[in-house]
Parts: sequence; structure tokens; C-alpha cells
Amino acid sequence: MPPAGRHGRPVDLSGHPQRFRRGAAGVRAMVEVGAEHGVDARKCLHDTGISPAMLHGDTVVSGTQELAVAANLVTATGSASGVGLAVGERLSLRAYGVWGFAMLTCPTVRGAVEFGMRYLPLTYAVTGLDMRVSGGEASLIVDDEGSSAALRPFLVEREIAVTAGILRTILGESPPSMRVEFRVPRAVSVDYEKALRTPVRFDAPHNAIVTDIAVLDLPLPQSDPLTMTVCERACRSLLSERCSPCVAQNVRTIIAEGVTDAELIAARLHLSARTLRRHLAGEGTSLRHLLDEVRRAKAIELMTMHRLSVEQIALRLGYADAATFIRAFRRWTGTTPGAHPSRHKWS
Repeated sequence: MPPAGRHGRPVDLSGHPQRFRRGAAGVRAMVEVGAEHGVDARKCLHDTGISPAMLHGDTVVSGTQELAVAANLVTATGSASGVGLAVGERLSLRAYGVWGFAMLTCPTVRGAVEFGMRYLPLTYAVTGLDMRVSGGEASLIVDDEGSSAALRPFLVEREIAVTAGILRTILGESPPSMRVEFRVPRAVSVDYEKALRTPVRFDAPHNAIVTDIAVLDLPLPQSDPLTMTVCERACRSLLSERCSPCVAQNVRTIIAEGVTDAELIAARLHLSARTLRRHLAGEGTSLRHLLDEVRRAKAIELMTMHRLSVEQIALRLGYADAATFIRAFRRWTGTTPGAHPSRHKWS
């Protein structure tokens, strides 16, 4: 069972939903929609640690980075209604890899919903989902508690569009009884019924997809118990990998112990050097950046707390001579050790 918060909210082992890592398809979809609205990719990715080149291949990003991209997109488009729907439409079941394939092979709609919520951290969701049954209807509610007010409309639209699309895909069509409900008033500039291919109500108690309870027991046309078992095993493995502390933080710890060689660091993490570089790139950093980060912090500590000379600090940090260290320090801080603000504390 994966770690989960209230109402199926995806969390990592530290309890922070935004820190969970996922593929870059969600970010890629936002950049594509941004481009349609005249927003440059670099503007969407500004100050997120993600470059346009990282949007291809198997890059992994954090939920925090994805939320930052969402904030950039919402700001750049002026919080335009319908942007979340457009992003959600791009996240087809295929974009979810083994999680999506497993959903197809579940025995019933109920089984697929339960499976999907059990492994929700493997999706691009940054909200939670809660299934409730009442009065002969089943409601899959988007739990937007904790979302910022500025992002809430975008995130709700996106999750509703994604979930409605997944339901259509696993059944082959939209259930006749299905409807979508939004808590907000209708935006006249958006044809929600056309975008979601289902009736839509506004000023509702919840943001939800609602259908007749009988839909939960509909068999799925591609159900395959054996394939589902194999897929679930893969999902458990992937979940374990992505729930673990981020690679960058582990690398920082190893560097702080004095290990700076890439091969040795990778070996400590049971990775190849190439895989280590890929993981770090997915987290928006690099080994050189982390080395600089740790060395800079250590250098300032040695200057302020231990009153060491530049030559002694250079030796402690593994530099060949003081001049090499000074050049590195200038690159990190824009100044020399002697001119750094911390200098007065030990001079």
C-alpha cells in the first residue's frame, strides 16, 4: 500500500505531496498549452530548475516544480478559464505508463478507481481524489484543499479533464449517466460540455465527476488479471523508488563526507555514473552544481567559524592551491574570500 494522505492525496514518506517525483509529461503539457496562448517555454519554466531540453526522455521532476510551472502558466495567461481543461486533455492514459496500462486491465470500473487512487502518487496529480457514494450516485471528488486560491481553478479543471478522459478510455465511451460538477460559476468564454464531452453543472457543492452507482460494477473490455498483477508489481517498485529521498539530497550528504568522485558517489547509491547524472538532471541539478553548493557552504563555515586561512580552506576542500580555490569562490559568490561579507567575522 503506498503512502497516502486524507482522501487519497498523494504524499511522499515525509508527508509533503508536492515533493513527490513524477515524469515530465505534466510539465510538457503545460508548456504546449502555453505555446498555444503565446507563452514562451522559458517563461513557463522560469525559476523552476527545468529547461526545455529536460522535457523529453525520462526526466523526473518534483511536484513542487510542476506547481511552479502551473503558477507561471496561470500568471502568463491571466488565469484564463479553460487552460486547465486544455492541459488535462493532453494527459491521456498513455502518458501515465504502467499505471495507465494497469488501469485498463482492472476487472471493473470500481477496481480501476480503487487501483488508481491506491497508486495516485504515480500520476501527475497535485490534488487529492475522494470517491463517495450517496443516493444511488458515485462521485469522484477533486480535493483541492491546500491548493493556493490562484491555482485552484486551473488545478481543478486539469484533474477533472484528466479523470473524465481516463474514464472514457477504460470504458471505451462516457457513461450515459456521467456529469461534471464545478463549485464555481460558469465561465461564458468556455464550452465546458464540448471540452469534457458530458453535461456540466456549476455552483455545485463539490468539484466532481458524478455517475450512476451501477457504473462502478461495469466490466472493463480489456480486463486481464494476469497482466494487472504484473503491472501492479511494477507500480509498487516504481512507487518505492519515487517515495525514496531525492537523489540530490543523498548526493549532498555523501559530498559532505568528503567523497567527490562521480563514480564513487554513484557506487554509494547503487547507481551507474550515467544513471546518477540522469537522476540529478531530472531533479534540476548536476553533480558539479551540488559540489559547488556543498563546497561554498563549507568554505563560508570554515571562514566564519574556524578562522582558517585561504590556503587552509583550499586544502580542506581538495583544491590544488589557494589560487584555484579563490577562482572557484569568485564563481560561486561573485567576490573573493577576502572581500566576502563573512570576512569581518574572522579577520
